[in-house]
Amino acid sequence: MTSKEKRVALQRRIGVAADGDFGSKSKARLLELLTNPKPVLLTPSDLQRTADLLRAPVAIIRAVRKVEAPRGAFDSNGRPSILFERHKFRAHSNGAFDDVAPDLSGPPYGAGGYGTFAGQYDKLMRACSLDPEAAFNACSWGAFQVLGENAAAMGYGTAIDMAFALVAGEPAHLECFVRFVRMKRLEDELRACLPGDPGSCIPFVTGYNGTGFLQFGYHIKLAEAAL
Repeated sequence: MTSKEKRVALQRRIGVAADGDFGSKSKARLLELLTNPKPVLLTPSDLQRTADLLRAPVAIIRAVRKVEAPRGAFDSNGRPSILFERHKFRAHSNGAFDDVAPDLSGPPYGAGGYGTFAGQYDKLMRACSLDPEAAFNACSWGAFQVLGENAAAMGYGTAIDMAFALVAGEPAHLECFVRFVRMKRLEDELRACLPGDPGSCIPFVTGYNGTGFLQFGYHIKLAEAAL
């Protein structure tokens, strides 16, 4: 499917003119569908059920959420928190937009390169005007910051399907976390994490955040957040 065909498919899905030009009306409608002014919030019971399901401490699951989305599961506009990854967009669009949009498609962002938290959806919308599938795949989503590129392996179908599911509320974000942990087979590593013990968290964050976890000290942040 070409990039234009992908734009047309998304336009049809969101109910706007399917002309392949993902302009202001298409972006406005997509943002509307990604917005929930009153999302369902997590309860202690939700967290406990998930802890029982994964046989992991509630404190650790709560800590993952705190580390991954310190500003919350949703932004101030009621949209799932996201972080746009330029190198992921490049990978999923085969570098087709490196020249026309180097700030959206290129090597990993350097220090400060992500821009503001409030500016992430602008990046997503601009990327959707190029290749919407690659755009959604390139974002990490929600309270547990799961990359869209994992959506199909977790049973969502597509990253767009996953994103729309998360709009409902935080319980959907928690379900996404469970799916990701199971897909990555990180249950044992999650259970082994101990509050205040960064070393015990290394196997989990290696699988969850990748081998570059040391650069950001994820094992330290997770252990401290669980105290």
